[in-house]
Amino acid sequence: MCAGAAPVKLSTLTVGSTTYSNVTVFGANSTDLFFSSDSGVSNVKLKYLSPELQKEFHYDPKAGEKAEAQQIKDDKTYQANLAASLAAKVKAAQQQREERARAAYSQAGFGDAVSEDSELGQKAPALTFTNWIGEKPNLKGKLTLISVWSPNSASCRKWVAPLNELHRALAGKVEMVAVTTATKDDVMNADPKIDFPCAVDAGGDFITEAGVTSLPCVLLVDTNNVVRYMGHPAAITTNSLQEFIKSSEE
Repeated sequence: MCAGAAPVKLSTLTVGSTTYSNVTVFGANSTDLFFSSDSGVSNVKLKYLSPELQKEFHYDPKAGEKAEAQQIKDDKTYQANLAASLAAKVKAAQQQREERARAAYSQAGFGDAVSEDSELGQKAPALTFTNWIGEKPNLKGKLTLISVWSPNSASCRKWVAPLNELHRALAGKVEMVAVTTATKDDVMNADPKIDFPCAVDAGGDFITEAGVTSLPCVLLVDTNNVVRYMGHPAAITTNSLQEFIKSSEE
């Protein structure tokens, strides 16, 4: 059926187990027949019609098979291009969010990554400890400050009081945990004592994976478990964290 040809009227059109009534054929190509009926506008494959109708609408099996193969190929190409486009948009959106997050933490004074090997902007090692002093915390989706320390280090003990104060000041807004390779007895007998949960990393696995090379050290981990600051606790203050939390909520 050529474009511009008069519509073809059929009282019925049977395709497989389906019968259409009051059919008006308004177009056809090498593979499909396009028509309206009591059921609305539809199309069916010419290869499923009766030989008589195939002849009437000039169906060529070889040409139809070739056209269908091309349609399948074009559909796959379209789907692949669509998937690639969506993936690119998702990646771009993720990069924009990450850039905004880095800028916010940098403005708050928590530092910038100085090399591609920096822990900043990378996922923090999982806190999958079984030996906790204090109640094991639920840190999923929370802003967390991890203090890596040793109760046997004078430098670490110096920062226990300021970190305890930070813990009290930001309760409910920032979760705080400690990690140490020392024994439970050493932690329990330490003076002063920490006021927040402490995990015993006997094998030093967390410390090694996190890249901690000196003590004391703190890691500020965002709600997506990404390291935003890693270094000496002197950089982390109640004011700096409060300012950051305020700006992130605006």
